[in-house]
Amino acid sequence: MSLASLAEVSPHLIAHSQDRFISSGPVAIMPRSDRFEREQQELNLRNARMGAWFVMILVPLCSFLDFMAYPERYWQFLVLRVACAASCVPLLLALNGSLGRKYCRAYPIILPLLPALMICFMIYLSGDPGSGYYAGLTLCIVATAFVFHWTFREIGITLGLVVVAYFAATLPNLRTSADPRALGIFANNTGFILLNCVVLYVGSRQHHAIRLREFASRCKVEDQREELAARNDELTATLQRLRETEAQLAQSEKLASIGRLGAGIVHEINNPLNYVKSAVYLLKKKGKLMPPELAESVNSIAADIGEGIDRVAAIVSDLRTFAHPENRGTRPIDLHATSRKALRLLAKEISDRGVTLVDEIPAGIMAQADENYLIQILLNLVQNSLDALADRPSPTILLKAQETAAGIDLIVRDNGMGIPQENLKKIFDPFFTTKQVGQGMGLGLSICFRLIQQMGGEVKIDSAEGSHTQFTLSLKKPENH
Repeated sequence: MSLASLAEVSPHLIAHSQDRFISSGPVAIMPRSDRFEREQQELNLRNARMGAWFVMILVPLCSFLDFMAYPERYWQFLVLRVACAASCVPLLLALNGSLGRKYCRAYPIILPLLPALMICFMIYLSGDPGSGYYAGLTLCIVATAFVFHWTFREIGITLGLVVVAYFAATLPNLRTSADPRALGIFANNTGFILLNCVVLYVGSRQHHAIRLREFASRCKVEDQREELAARNDELTATLQRLRETEAQLAQSEKLASIGRLGAGIVHEINNPLNYVKSAVYLLKKKGKLMPPELAESVNSIAADIGEGIDRVAAIVSDLRTFAHPENRGTRPIDLHATSRKALRLLAKEISDRGVTLVDEIPAGIMAQADENYLIQILLNLVQNSLDALADRPSPTILLKAQETAAGIDLIVRDNGMGIPQENLKKIFDPFFTTKQVGQGMGLGLSICFRLIQQMGGEVKIDSAEGSHTQFTLSLKKPENH
């Protein structure tokens, strides 16, 4: 099988795949011309085994024909048949080794020639130029045409050698024959053989073209299947991105709704707080007119009430800042004061879980940031630390801020379970979470990453499994500093 013959049937196929060599894992897809050759090789090897067994079984089995046609030469012909069958044994054994694979293209020629040469020798020994054994030659080439997929060269060589052998076996007998009909019978037999050769040659050529078209169609279907699989993967990835975007939008809508709800709650809480503040002020004023022993007690109670009101007012103020839905842009903010606003919202949970909070953020340290964004980031990071500290001995969260040459670093560190190394690269991916279903959507850290980038900063993570996790928020220094 030549590359040129394959190109005649499907030139676009060869042009497309001549240099194609795709690797998928440990298996490589060879160029299609080589692939066609490999398929033909495997087919020839398989058919050669079948052809060898046919010769080894059928040739000796047909010895009864010799007994009926030439009984005087029966044993002589039987020896020829056994020798022909025996000659196929090494050919059959070679098929299991590298030699048979290397010369597999020779089998479609050798296997039909062995019985054909035997029959020609039998015709020669019979001395009959009009021997009916010419039909055996026809049987050899027709049977081989069904077993093997001959190429043009193979069928041309085989048919040519068979015809030459027939002439070599018959012409000497024709010269010595006294039968006047011998020449006519020889011509008749030769005509049948040649007609069979023509039919087989044309049929093999047609069959060869059909095989090429089938191979080209199969390759085209495989290309379409690969293209369809690639488009299906692309569509699946697009659908996944759409689902992620939809979930992010839903989460953003929820956060916006919480912000609006929080703003309304803040407004409603502030009104009664103002009434209580006014009442405490009047109570303190009335206490001045009371007897000293009673005034001291009333003033102490009023002071406690006032302190509680101030704490409630501070929490309401922090909630208003967190619930504010708009980005007010970066500006110089006090990290100490901002962290206090975030921690007040988590104070009860920190206390309930028995976590020690170490605050080393110095007063007056300033950074260029958005206060609302930074409170949201701190809430997410501290909440993650609280989750990681569950059932840990001496649970501790460290908050620290320090100046660097590039800006300000705000550090949140815990001595929790840590993050496995294989998860560190995915920790900021949307919807990536190691929590149980219903305990988180995996959006907290991805939102933090996005918010810190919007403020012109960056976030780094350092974690060791079973030891600690530390997030470092690198912020810019105030622009007027």
